[in-house]
Amino acid sequence: MSLWRRLALLIVVGFLGALLLGQNGLAVLGQAVWAQASADPLDTVEVSQPDDTLPLPYPDSPDGTLRLPEIGPLETDQDEAEPIEADTSDGSGTSNSVEVAQWNILFKGLSPDETERAKVLMAADQLYQAGDLLGAERLYRQAKDASWNAEASLPAQPEPISELANLPSAAAVFWREAQAGIEAGLETRIIVPLKLLVEKYPEFLPGQALYVDYLLKYDRADEAIAVIDAAIAQYPYHPILLKAQTQVLMAQEKWLEAAIAARQFTLFNPDHPETEAMLALSDENVQRFRSQMNQQLTGNLLSNIVTGAAGYILTGGLVGPFTAINSTMVLLQGETGIGQQVANQALAQLPIMEDKIVDDYVNAIGTKLAALTGRDEFDYEFHVVMDDSLNAFALPGGKIFLNAGALTKTHSEAELAGLIGHELAHAVLSHGFQMVTEGNLTNSLAAFIPIREVAGIAASLAVSGYSRDMERQADVLGTQILSASNYAADGLHNLMVTLKEEVDTDSGIRWFASHPAPDERIGYLKHLVEQGGFTRYTYEGVEPHLTIRLRVNQLMATYQAEEDRQNSLRRP
Repeated sequence: MSLWRRLALLIVVGFLGALLLGQNGLAVLGQAVWAQASADPLDTVEVSQPDDTLPLPYPDSPDGTLRLPEIGPLETDQDEAEPIEADTSDGSGTSNSVEVAQWNILFKGLSPDETERAKVLMAADQLYQAGDLLGAERLYRQAKDASWNAEASLPAQPEPISELANLPSAAAVFWREAQAGIEAGLETRIIVPLKLLVEKYPEFLPGQALYVDYLLKYDRADEAIAVIDAAIAQYPYHPILLKAQTQVLMAQEKWLEAAIAARQFTLFNPDHPETEAMLALSDENVQRFRSQMNQQLTGNLLSNIVTGAAGYILTGGLVGPFTAINSTMVLLQGETGIGQQVANQALAQLPIMEDKIVDDYVNAIGTKLAALTGRDEFDYEFHVVMDDSLNAFALPGGKIFLNAGALTKTHSEAELAGLIGHELAHAVLSHGFQMVTEGNLTNSLAAFIPIREVAGIAASLAVSGYSRDMERQADVLGTQILSASNYAADGLHNLMVTLKEEVDTDSGIRWFASHPAPDERIGYLKHLVEQGGFTRYTYEGVEPHLTIRLRVNQLMATYQAEEDRQNSLRRP
């Protein structure tokens, strides 16, 4: 190590040591962190990011803005009519009609069967928007029912039982025995019948909650976690189970996870009489988390500085110490702080599409869906990345990034809305943020690994995949949001069908890498729509989507041509 490097290291360590050990340094640091944390309330959200980071097409462009020539009218073949321009005056991105002579250009890239289906759905959309709901449903059924009915259905799952009066008489025997055990204060007489009850009748949710409660009372937390996780996998949004899960997490002093579970209770059950109380409990757990993190900060800071100093020795850079400190402080800022910081990095690194017509279309869909999530504290953003693979990811605070392939490979506005709704659900349910907090302490070590996807603060956001429970929760809430927005509720299901058809292509594999979706996922989404009572016979938005898809295809062709030109100039 050179003399100057050693000297720089001593200066950094000495300065940070003085900051920690000085007469008032530690107190000042604690006050500063607390003030920063308090400036941005920590509500709950999530993140998903694709496993692959796109290469920069122009490394010398510092702001990530795509520099393309102006896009004029969309090109057409000589024997084809000019495509209709999307009318964005009302922010919906839809036009009132498409002349028959103009359809050929809109249907470019579709098979004959897909073209016929699209025509029927377009006619159905026109009837739906005109208020002829019965006529629209007839055409929607004509276009949809054959393929829907041909899909395999999952075995019917027992409906959840919430009231003791609805419990079968055989199950009531276990319940009465457990109640007798509670009166006698005998552990075995309580636990054994409750275990048998939940094994034989898992749909009786009060039995699940009581079993979890007594496992916690008898210091059997690991068993309690296993029981509640299995129950939530079957009934992912039921208030009895989400409340029990919150209690389990609080018993383990996992304050942030408990805050997220309580927040999920309110999002899935906005009309429940305990919603306000659970929201208040979520806020209380957030404050407990902040207090816990503030106390741990001073102890962790010194070890992170030492780790960062080791990073300086190994790499010759000063990123290590400051990344370690910064990552902990950003964590205390909450979801909005993390999301904004990483979104700024993504916008600087990724080639972002800048086209008003496309932006208006995507923002209109995203804003409409986001308004129904119950997370009004987020500043939602929707960006399109110049990549032709079907992919998307969400950052904390509601920053959603869609690849251009999400527009060019989907077949309707409802299908695209299904994708956006799913990503929004991951965000508002705080799935990604929860994973960030669990991986935060590895950030300084990640700086040593010379792989772009796992370096720095963004490393904690590059997750390999959501858990099965997280995916199901995002499917449930995403479908609820989709249906409440008056889109066809099978939009997300149809997206998964599209992805399944492309599973052998690069675009399909990329999305599956961070959003696992095997065959049963499609069946589960079908089951979800049918069991949830959601309607598939509402607005699809085929015409505006095909119009935008045509425009995005031309933008991508222009982008690729410019990228090829730039690459040729760089060659010797």
